[in-house]
Amino acid sequence: MEIFLIIMVLILFAVEIAAIFLPVLPDSVFFWAAVILYRLIKTDISYSPYFWTGAILVTLVIFMADYLANAYFIKKRGGSNRTIMAAVVGMIVGTIFLGPLGFIIGPFVLIFIAEYWQSRNKRNSFKLAVSSIFAFVASTASRLGMQIFLMIWFFIEIY
Repeated sequence: MEIFLIIMVLILFAVEIAAIFLPVLPDSVFFWAAVILYRLIKTDISYSPYFWTGAILVTLVIFMADYLANAYFIKKRGGSNRTIMAAVVGMIVGTIFLGPLGFIIGPFVLIFIAEYWQSRNKRNSFKLAVSSIFAFVASTASRLGMQIFLMIWFFIEIY
């Protein structure tokens, strides 16, 4: 039973890693499903308050990582709040219509359009649009790092 449970947790963790790269899957849901499943089946263990608090805080940061990375890179290149909103809308609309690739293409296109509409400067608009790609890479890397940290912490907690 123990081996089956660990295999289930590992499968959920693998899906969690895939969710980081595929925006159509929700972040952190599979991690929390593994944590709760393990606790429900193995009633003789309990997670420390540090684990619960840390995992909840890291999960909140993970949810905000995409937005914060986009806002950071756009502001760094001189973009406005309108540009940030275009990036958020682009992420949502792009993902709906183009799937996982739309998570990159949507913000790129909408940022370019929004900035060009405001400034009529193709070069600056393009720079801001490219910054959305850097934001995607940065947020993906940070979310991956945080999820791996939580997974390692989980195994430290149970052993």
